Amino acid sequence: YAVGGESEADGANSNLVERYDLATKAWEEVAPMAVERFAPAVAVLDGKLYAVGGYNGGHQTLSSVERYDPAVDAWEEVAPMAYERDTHAVAARCNFAMAVGARRQAVRCGR
Repeated sequence: YAVGGESEADGANSNLVERYDLATKAWEEVAPMAVERFAPAVAVLDGKLYAVGGYNGGHQTLSSVERYDPAVDAWEEVAPMAYERDTHAVAARCNFAMAVGARRQAVRCGR
């Protein structure tokens, strides 16, 4: 899957999603996310794709999470994270999706 992104031409964020079909060796567009996301973390859990955090179209860090079900080609909003996250990773294991690391705009480290 290729999820969201940012246009080099105008800096606009995208809600578009594509998946690669191994049988046809071609990319195909699937249902778009509800929210434009640049740099979300993604993971697959129980056959569903999760898009977690990132930046929205206004370049604000997100806590929201969307889940894609390929069986019905649709996204749904699920419970958000406790904090906004970008530049993070998500891992799926044992029926959990775990968000790890991040750069939060409200936190300053160092001097």
